[in-house]
Amino acid sequence: MPQPTVQQVHVQAALTQIAVAYLQDESYYVADKVFPVVPVQFQSDVYFSFSKDDFFRDEAQQRADATESAGGGFNLSANSGTNSYNALVWAYHKDLGAQTRRNADPAVNMDIAVSKFTMQKLMIRRERVWAQKYLANGLWGTDITGAASGSVGAGQAAYWNDDANGDPFTDIANGQTTVLQNTGYEANTLLLGWPVYQALRKHPLVIDRIKYTTRADAVKITPDLLAAAFDVERVLVSKAVYNAAAEGAAGSYSFISGKDALLCHAAPEPGLMLPSAGYTFAWSGFTGLNTMGVRVAQIPMPWLGLETVRTEGEMAFDMKAISLDLGYHFSGIVQ
Repeated sequence: MPQPTVQQVHVQAALTQIAVAYLQDESYYVADKVFPVVPVQFQSDVYFSFSKDDFFRDEAQQRADATESAGGGFNLSANSGTNSYNALVWAYHKDLGAQTRRNADPAVNMDIAVSKFTMQKLMIRRERVWAQKYLANGLWGTDITGAASGSVGAGQAAYWNDDANGDPFTDIANGQTTVLQNTGYEANTLLLGWPVYQALRKHPLVIDRIKYTTRADAVKITPDLLAAAFDVERVLVSKAVYNAAAEGAAGSYSFISGKDALLCHAAPEPGLMLPSAGYTFAWSGFTGLNTMGVRVAQIPMPWLGLETVRTEGEMAFDMKAISLDLGYHFSGIVQ
């Protein structure tokens, strides 16, 4: 055997130019994109709501000369039970001691790693709260549940990944008509879970609709093209995933927004007398920020070791479904 051997001439060491970590792109999250964010000074308060029924009645009458005009009024409420928000504070931290930091190889920048780790924890929590708040059955004006072909009926629609029987154009058009008829506002936003987005990209009805304007393959069918095809201003896709398993157990991964879709009218920005299916109330008075109330700080913890630093993130917000008739929910719309 030749001496020295290949193994003898090299001592293994950690590479300095790469380190592998799974960090989800910020664009995968939709919690701060679907509905307007309202910066608030206090943790909880109420907001006014005008009666839709009073504004939509036809009550003007023909007036004879020198007589009283027809008149009326409208109801206004600020009910603390329904028209209120409560911005809960969520937090997560990771401690980093001097021994770990100083002993780390160059490719493992522990301060950066801990900051990214903490922020991803907060963003996953925020996204899951969003899904729990806005993709629940029984919340919006209409819920449509996915069903196998042949069993479609009231409150059901054939699965959108059933290419032979699913008809997403008719289902979404029905939703648009329902929202407009009941509110006077058009649905302008379509939120899709990743599995739903994938089903629509390959659906023959979608491909047929756009084949004269672009290549008829799923690679070219983007959210913008779907928005144009379905006649909405925006199509947003939730791509974020999370691990439901406890630490130490085998990972159990799933999409946060799953197999649901939400068609809704979202106000372009918060404003007076401006309806929106939902609003997010960010407690900027607490965090000093006005976008989702998120902040991250590094806190010296010398009692745990002279150079121990805690990286702590917190966010304070409440997500509220405001005008329920401005939302049309598709639940489990793909198999």
